[in-house]
Amino acid sequence: MIGNLSPKQKQALFLIKETIKKTGKPPTLGELRELLRLKYINSVTHLINKLEEKGYIRRKRGEPRGIELASQEKKVVGIPLIGAVACGKPLLAQENIEGYISVDKNWLRGNPQDFFFLRAVGDSMNSAGIDDGDLTLIKIQSTANPNDQVVALIEDEATIKIYKPKEDYVALVPSSKNRQHKPIILREDFLIQGVVKMVLKKRMLES
Repeated sequence: MIGNLSPKQKQALFLIKETIKKTGKPPTLGELRELLRLKYINSVTHLINKLEEKGYIRRKRGEPRGIELASQEKKVVGIPLIGAVACGKPLLAQENIEGYISVDKNWLRGNPQDFFFLRAVGDSMNSAGIDDGDLTLIKIQSTANPNDQVVALIEDEATIKIYKPKEDYVALVPSSKNRQHKPIILREDFLIQGVVKMVLKKRMLES
């Protein structure tokens, strides 16, 4: 049985699949380290070992590109990609759906209908690894834990921020190298639409 993957393991598997699809060969550990923006090669080795343990890949020791995808079939589901949010429309209104992204069902903890992708806009969360144009996998829920990365709906506009509830207000806090971004303080007209579960990087989607 294939085990659940952490967000970083999911990203590593996605990058391996994309590299094979685009170049016809798997990445080296060094290439994966650069793509994942990891400092140490040991961190990549740990991720690869976990993917192998959980049955997603097989390794050929001693070969620089000794990674191959496991042959067993995986269930693939289409998750809607949300574009611009129409004024007055819920996020998952048909008018907002740009298309569908195919993902391994094993990546999802719960019903696939409880997930959607949202395209990140701007640089307010770039220190948290969410850059302009990245796709964020969101699990639909109306509550969140403190410090979760949430999709909040404020006057029909969706924003991704760090959720910090206080006694008499809610702070939606950016995580950015751009110091112009400030926390948003709310006491009303605030709805949580979901929580960020994974990020697919724009550079890999376009390369």
